[in-house]
Amino acid sequence: MISVRERILDYVRLHPEGMTDSQITKGLAIRYVPQTNSRCRELETAGLIERRVVNGKIHNFPMDGEPIEPDAPDQDAQTEPAGREWFWEGNVQERVAAYLKAQGYTIDRCADCASRERGRDIEARDGAGPLWVTVKGYARKTESTHPSTQAGHYFKDALFDMIAWRGENADVRLAFALPDFQRYRALAQKVAWLLPSARFSFIWVQHDGTCGTR
Repeated sequence: MISVRERILDYVRLHPEGMTDSQITKGLAIRYVPQTNSRCRELETAGLIERRVVNGKIHNFPMDGEPIEPDAPDQDAQTEPAGREWFWEGNVQERVAAYLKAQGYTIDRCADCASRERGRDIEARDGAGPLWVTVKGYARKTESTHPSTQAGHYFKDALFDMIAWRGENADVRLAFALPDFQRYRALAQKVAWLLPSARFSFIWVQHDGTCGTR
């Protein structure tokens, strides 16, 4: 069954000129405007629509053409101990290190994610020289944390690593490792223009542990 959020997102995409919550409620025959408002705010937080004031009223505008991605599971619903999900930073780091080894790299250093050790998360090297990798995970949903919002903060921190490291060493290869969530894909697309000048790549980690640079 198509959720109300998905119906609203599809409807907004059909109206790039922008739609108010009331217009969406009427157009989709949703019972209450507050329900539409709540879903539109969720979509804004997820980076899928933009809400801005036009002629004194808030309108909803489409941000991209990506599908809605479910949030990370609620903390109370987890069946694994805290920090053991596939998208936890330490697990992402471990899978990226294994991937690099399989590609012929020697791993010189892996930071201790559990203790939040500072510095480069992975330092590796092969015949072409060193590779520095910054690794980020994806947040768990709690009463005070919205994963999509936190992902934006993680992404900005990692992007700063790329810029700072490039300034530190003009020749080293740089990579940005992330669990493959739609939110991160959308953010990566927005900074694609920076790749040629900062010269870094993305390593995407899948739920099954496989990695790739696509």
